[in-house]
Amino acid sequence: MTMQYFASGGGVPERTPRLRRSCLAVPGSNARMMARAAERGADQIFLDLEDAVAPSEKPAARQMVVEALNTHDYGDTVVTVRVNDATTPFMYADIIAVVQGAGGRFDCLMLPKVQHAGQLWFVEHLLNQLEADLDSGTRHGWEVQIETGTGAVNMTEIVRVSDRLECLILGPGDYAADLGIPQLDVGMLEPDYPGYQWAYINSQIVNTARSVGADAIDGPYADYGDQDGFRQMATRAKLLGMDGKWCIHPSQIELANEIFTPTKEQFEYAAAVLEAYREATEAGTGAATHDGKMIDEASRKMAAKLVARGRAAGMDG
Repeated sequence: MTMQYFASGGGVPERTPRLRRSCLAVPGSNARMMARAAERGADQIFLDLEDAVAPSEKPAARQMVVEALNTHDYGDTVVTVRVNDATTPFMYADIIAVVQGAGGRFDCLMLPKVQHAGQLWFVEHLLNQLEADLDSGTRHGWEVQIETGTGAVNMTEIVRVSDRLECLILGPGDYAADLGIPQLDVGMLEPDYPGYQWAYINSQIVNTARSVGADAIDGPYADYGDQDGFRQMATRAKLLGMDGKWCIHPSQIELANEIFTPTKEQFEYAAAVLEAYREATEAGTGAATHDGKMIDEASRKMAAKLVARGRAAGMDG
């Protein structure tokens, strides 16, 4: 379950792609939910030791998460454990417990409320020592949450600590609280704001993630009964380049998978663009057209990205 890295021509590490269209939150203190998590159809699940677990319950939850990882077969689902943040007395024990107890049974550690690179250097050294001691050949990836203004300002340094980084995630609730945004509903769009109020931070996350070849994931939408609102927010995130969205309830999974998958028409059109570009290149014509439109290298890159997303989601063509 270890992420593989290889060098790309542009100096950005490329990775064997993982699907993260839907990322389901699963409380680490709920054995039943952890047992059923893989049945829900999410691309990724994360077993949560942070916000979903009361401080007094955290030691017991660690052992419950380890037991769940060692007991249940999560198949091809990306499996992540969210530990507590580096400013708490819980993070180091979380990491030691899950890596020693279930190393190799999960893909990534999710690291919340990261504010500066030093917090990740702590995790890097701890993981290096644990993994060397276990000598299992497993190297766990990272999913880093940006949830404060300080974390946003320091994002460029944060993503360059280690090639373990697989994705950046917006934490809209803590971010709103840190910035003083007068909002009580996590991840919502305030009707009085003239536009999409998360556009700046989500664009920053996408750009910074892409600079190191990582995914960008939008945070939760708290009103899981409001499917129209979820669709609106997920669609806006997708149009900024994000790869997926958190789901705090199983009812949001199917919608997230749909939104972050190209339509059949989009997929087939992109495949035709690639074919037209290939034919023109082989013929040495120097220019390519498809459906009355010019195709250049930028067109090819956009089409290739869309086709790759579709194939990762099981589309053929």
